[in-house]
Amino acid sequence: MNNGDDEKMENIGFIFPGQGAQKQGMGKSFYDAFETVREVFDTADKVLSDCSMKSLCFEADEEELRKTENTQPSLFTVSYAIYRVLSEKGYSGKVFAGHSLGEYTAITASGYIGFEDGLRIVRKRGLLMRDCDPGSEGGMAAVMGLDGDAIERICSETGDVSPANFNSPGQIVISGKKDKIEQACEKLEAAGAKRTVVLNVGGPFHSPYMKEAAGELEKELGAIEWKTGNGTIVSNVNARMTDDPDKIKKNLVNQLFNPVLWSLSCQRLVELGCLRFIEPGPSGILKGLFRRISKEVKVFSVEEPGNIDKIEITD
Repeated sequence: MNNGDDEKMENIGFIFPGQGAQKQGMGKSFYDAFETVREVFDTADKVLSDCSMKSLCFEADEEELRKTENTQPSLFTVSYAIYRVLSEKGYSGKVFAGHSLGEYTAITASGYIGFEDGLRIVRKRGLLMRDCDPGSEGGMAAVMGLDGDAIERICSETGDVSPANFNSPGQIVISGKKDKIEQACEKLEAAGAKRTVVLNVGGPFHSPYMKEAAGELEKELGAIEWKTGNGTIVSNVNARMTDDPDKIKKNLVNQLFNPVLWSLSCQRLVELGCLRFIEPGPSGILKGLFRRISKEVKVFSVEEPGNIDKIEITD
């Protein structure tokens, strides 16, 4: 890339996916194609000696990958490894965001924490979140075609269920006890929701049930080395931008048991002047959401090595 391309990168944003984006065999094509990716995976397997990222990403079945303590470090590793490839090829940005788990990838890619610390944290986060629902009584469901006020009202009336992800206009995810989610879904469809879909996830994420893990997560985040980053983070929990490590830490803790304001975060990214985004990860889930949020933007999902050459940083 030439100097003109460097200037155009100022208006590029990076967005990183969260749980739900994982799939069997993810990252293998990048591992085979790039030494940098092999180095990332080798490092990951040294850091988490009890949990091989190569085995999880390349060999594990869907059920094993779905366990949140496995999903989080494996998806983090794949997305970060793809970002490293893009970075070496000259792609950079000044604004970073990630959906739930993806926010950890964003702060790692932008240099606020190192990869090894980030990997340890997301593995610990997964274990903490798993332990908040030991009986697997919690779950999540996506609600399509109903406004947020109606969803919040019905969740409140039902009890033990609450909005968890405001993903895009027309798609909100609710979280809580499985039996209450079923009741809420019936009420939501009766109230006019086009569709409700129970999600294949490992717990009631981004709900008050996760609050008991907040103290331990805060300790873990406080024990690692934080640095000055090379970009601005737009936080899930308040859709505000910050480059202050203390605020980032606080937002990550609050994110655990509060809703992900993804739609609002994406709107904020556009307000910052970003109209082109790169999504490093195994699926184009965020690209699909962004299409519903803004027609102005272009999102380039990098799921396979061949996608890199299709990135357009200018018209």
